[in-house]
Parts: sequence; structure tokens; C-alpha cells
Amino acid sequence: MYRISQLSRQFGLSRSTLLYYDRIGLLSPSERSEAGYRHYSSADRGRLESICSLRRAGMDIEGIRAILATAGDDTTIVVRRRLDELNAEIEALRTKQHLLAGMLKVQGEGGPGSTVNKEMFVAMLRAAGMDDAAMKKLHVEFERREPEAHQAFLLSLGISEKEALLIRKWSAAMENSMTMHYFYELFETLPRQGPGCRDATLRALGLLTDLPADPVVLDIGCGSGMQTLVLAEELRTKIIAIDNHRPLLDSLNLSAKQAGHTIETRELSMVEMPFAEESFDLLWAEGSIFIIGLLRGLRDFARYLKPGGYLAFTELCWFVDDPPAEVKAFFATAYPDMKTIGEVRQLAADSGYRTIESFNLPDSAWWDEYYTPMLERMKIFKPHNAGIAEAEEVYARLEAEIDMFRRYSTCYGYTFFILKK
Repeated sequence: MYRISQLSRQFGLSRSTLLYYDRIGLLSPSERSEAGYRHYSSADRGRLESICSLRRAGMDIEGIRAILATAGDDTTIVVRRRLDELNAEIEALRTKQHLLAGMLKVQGEGGPGSTVNKEMFVAMLRAAGMDDAAMKKLHVEFERREPEAHQAFLLSLGISEKEALLIRKWSAAMENSMTMHYFYELFETLPRQGPGCRDATLRALGLLTDLPADPVVLDIGCGSGMQTLVLAEELRTKIIAIDNHRPLLDSLNLSAKQAGHTIETRELSMVEMPFAEESFDLLWAEGSIFIIGLLRGLRDFARYLKPGGYLAFTELCWFVDDPPAEVKAFFATAYPDMKTIGEVRQLAADSGYRTIESFNLPDSAWWDEYYTPMLERMKIFKPHNAGIAEAEEVYARLEAEIDMFRRYSTCYGYTFFILKK
């Protein structure tokens, strides 16, 4: 269920607009709390999405009411779908128009100089009259069309890899560092920073049949390192583990010391790893390759592998060719570059790898050490951070993600891929 403040923020509407729609019977909440607060369902949200689409097309309230009354008619559905497509194209053109106008305005005031950083870029967008909602649309469109170029562009502005990841993950302008604070406040304390489990790591390791006796191993984007500890335990060799967030590496160092494993941690970005070519027998990237972009990761990581070396990684994939509209729309924003398992295997082949095997992680890999402890941590943090918009936004987005998995886990999930160079 959505609160009125959540819906108004998502659609860039004022609270009074939604109250007006309720008063005239165009959009009424499905439920009210005992205190009288409006609670909107997913169906209500979908109806509001249709209302906004029709309003952008210039239709008046009574016309919208008539259209919604025939929502089940096949012809109406086809026309509305095409209207949505046209609206999206118009929004994309308007975004480009605003961006170019902003750049021209700044150039007319002296020019942006030889480099453009984050602050200057935001200033250009502001000069073009773009508000936060318009900026969000820009990132959504950029991520949908060219995810790798989006990543490279964000990094070129001097944005940290961590912040770029959040912008890509949520396609929103994360200008407020407090949003980052509440995100990491929650994630740093989780057993894992993404779906995974010991059994899946062991199964993937078991497929590496011809590793040398003392393999050289790099764990890329290790997080708090639960999989790193398994690698060290099973391979009985030193593991180099990199991540760009120091608190997670500190946690891994403590765990490795307690377990007596040899793990060398380095605070590094996977974008520019300072290792010689063909240095490693095994590259491991559970839940992290998407940070750099799947295609770029496959290509960039290959040069660090010895001939015959292995790349093992997990990637969010569609399990079905035609997922339901609701979950498809959710990931059109959350992860636009999401592919089917077959598409990932084809990308791997095109990048010069041979796929040894791929398998899907069980639902328990999402719940046991990721979503369930996340929900428990949110119970602790939410009362403490009540009323703080940045914190509530983090919690609301994560709760929406969890609800999506709860209802559609048969349609998507993480797949483990084991490739050989």
C-alpha cells in the first residue's frame, strides 16, 4: 500500500491534486487507516499512472473518466498503450531539449571550461528550468537507453562509484549525501549486501575442475565477504578481495582473522583495477558485476584472467520471456539492462568466454541472509529515523523491492554463471 505522500512524490503531483481526485471520485484510496489516513493499492497506483498519461496527452477530467470506464475494452487498451509510448518519446525529447538549453545558457555566461563536474552539471540543469522530477526522468532515460554510457558519464562528473551505483539503481538524482548515509546505515550491518548463500558458492566452486593447486584468486566487489570466507576455506589459498567501501572491508578483515584465513583486502574500484594482465586463475563477482555493467564487466575482467582462467558471477535475470506488466515496469526503472539467462550466455560467448554452467539461486538465498535481516534492521531504524524524508525514501524503495520479489520470484532472480576464458 502507498501513502498519499509516496504517490504524490512518485508522480510529481501535489498532495492537493490527489485530494481533489478523491473528492471528485476519479481516484479514491482502497483503504483508510483507523486514524483516517489514505492507503492506495497497486491497482490505485496503476489508475493514477493512466490518469497522468492521459492528462499529459491533453485530455480533460471528464474525458479521462470516460476512458477509464472502458478500461477493459481491447481497442482502448491498444490506443492507451500507443499513447503511453508517444508520451515517453515526448518526455525523452523534452529532457534533451532542457539539457541542451541549459548547456547553451551556461556557455553564454562564460562556458563550462574544460571539465564538467557534478555541481556544474546540476547547475546547468537548474539553469534550463529542470526540477528534481525532470532530473530523475533524465537519469531513467539515460539508464534505459545506454546503461554503460550512463555509468561512464556519472564517473566522469567526479561522482563516486558508490553514489553512481545508487543513481543507476534507483535512477534518481542522489544529490543529498544523507540519502547515502541512511542507505549504508542499513546495508553495512547486513550479513550480505545482496542475494547469495553458502550452498550456491560451494556449487559454483565445485564446477571449477582444473584450477591449479595454489590458484591466484580475486574477489571483485566482495562486500562483507561471506563468499570470500568460503573461497578461502575451500581453496586454501590467499584471496585478494576488493571493495570501495571501507567499513565492509573492515568487517571482512575481522571475520578472516577470527577464522584464520589469509585474505588480503584492498579498498579499490572495479572500474580501474591496478593489476597486471593475465594475473588471476579465478575472478569471483557475486552480485557485483552489474555495478560496472554486465557487458563492460565481461570484457574488462577478461584481460586479468590467465588463459583457461575462470570468471564466476551472479546476475539478476529474467526467468521467463514475458514477465507480468507490473514487475516488468518495476525493473524498467530499477534495472533496465536486465536480461534473460539466454541473453547473458550469448553476451558471454560474444565476449570470448565458454559457459561451463549456469544455475538459479533459490529463494532462500534472497531471504535468509539478505531480505529477512534487512526487514529486521528496518524495524529498528524506522522509529529512530521517523520523519526524515531521506531515510523514509530508502525504506520505502527497499520495501517495494521486497514486495516485488515476494510476489514475482518465479519470474526473476539471481543466476550464477561459471565461465572459462
